[in-house]
Amino acid sequence: MIHFKDELKNIKNYVPGKPIEEVKRELGLKGKIIKLASNENPLGISPKAKRVIESSINELHLYPDDTNYYLKKKISEKTGVEEEHIIIGNGSVELINNIVFSFTKRHDNLLRCDPSFILFSISGLMNGCNVINIPTKNFTFDVEEMIRKSEETDAKIIYFDNPNNPMGTMIDEDRVEYFLKKIQNDRIVILDEAYNDYMDIKMRINSARLLRKHKNLAVLRTFSKIYGLAGLRIGYGMANDEIMEVLNKVRLPFNVNLLAQRAALAAIDDAKYLKESKELNDRGIMFLTESLEKMNYTVVKSHTNFITFDTKTDAMEVFKKLEKKGIIVRPIANYGLKSFLRVTTGTDSENRKFIKALREV
Repeated sequence: MIHFKDELKNIKNYVPGKPIEEVKRELGLKGKIIKLASNENPLGISPKAKRVIESSINELHLYPDDTNYYLKKKISEKTGVEEEHIIIGNGSVELINNIVFSFTKRHDNLLRCDPSFILFSISGLMNGCNVINIPTKNFTFDVEEMIRKSEETDAKIIYFDNPNNPMGTMIDEDRVEYFLKKIQNDRIVILDEAYNDYMDIKMRINSARLLRKHKNLAVLRTFSKIYGLAGLRIGYGMANDEIMEVLNKVRLPFNVNLLAQRAALAAIDDAKYLKESKELNDRGIMFLTESLEKMNYTVVKSHTNFITFDTKTDAMEVFKKLEKKGIIVRPIANYGLKSFLRVTTGTDSENRKFIKALREV
């Protein structure tokens, strides 16, 4: 019998949103399937990124730039964070896993907001840590309880996503800074900002300023959401010298492929595409919120590209009925929210079709 790490015995596999092809096969559906399950950009890939990918096809026999020199330089220009304090990852999930792997040992305590992005919990369990879940308060990060628990448990890493996935809520910069001031500086705080670009610009946190003041902070972002590069798997992290030196030791060589690097470099500068993506999403959030509230659903106020709402029934049953109508959304029972569904904003037409189908089921 082949033996494996004890830490893996009780880990449940991460369950992503169902792919379109899988739903077609399972249900024998024909025609267009609308996928509103994985918080992807419904506009598709940035035109600038697409052109760069097409022009790079004949170079795929070459290794990519292991330093990610040009992409780091561009991110530095956009964020105000020095290049040496930026690391590029195979999606931000790789960086989450590398932080947990690098800064914890077996039986260390980790804290996470619950619900929040579940991959942090999985990474902690894989590394033999105790993951302590702190319930949200009014669907939002409970700052005071996290501070209290961090002291009580001597937590080594504290994770929260802002805005939060799967709820879509956020806390403002003053509360984030208050939290950082109260946490001992030998504990790493991961601030996951995957949905940062969907927020109102006036509400976005000045992460560069916080990073300069708090040496135990690591900020994560991704190109999978508004930049439309989910299929290429690329994200980035920002942190101080001490954290960055360690992360560069465990980073695998050539961890980000050539197409992802070049596409991200193009997408980050595609102002027209980003503006259209943001405007489409803003319309979608408003339409879905208003439509769902008119149907007497409880809707959680969102600062992301998805809406989470309480169906007030078994959400899995609603999910299955929507699937049969060719619409894929996301049940979030794995987050302990059995009556809730999460729906990504689509195009205007897709949003209307979803609401129509929801009324029918």
